[in-house]
Amino acid sequence: MELLHLLAPSGSHQLDRLTGCDPQPDDTAWRTWIDETVVSWAACLLADPALAAHAARQADAVSEHHAAGGLRRLTAPGKRDTEAAPLLRHPDLLEHIAGLHRPQLHKLLSADPVELP
Repeated sequence: MELLHLLAPSGSHQLDRLTGCDPQPDDTAWRTWIDETVVSWAACLLADPALAAHAARQADAVSEHHAAGGLRRLTAPGKRDTEAAPLLRHPDLLEHIAGLHRPQLHKLLSADPVELP
């Protein structure tokens, strides 16, 4: 059970609290699968284009299986992406979520890429 607690998604509880979301009782099952760390890292990458570009370079260095251009929408959003989500990339609006796990992301991205088999 401890291993499940360590490795399982953390759920949306803290994210709900930070964003002021009050989920309805019938809207909670899928929320247990949300991984707070992944959401926080995504917010970091959306709000910081330089960090996103660095992460893309690290991903390319780690794996040749990385889909070519897979992070392009993150690192160089097209006109449609930019128009569709101007607030999604706003650093001030993302800060509460991005700040949750930013230090771990920075630590991981500053490490030397690990060669995968």
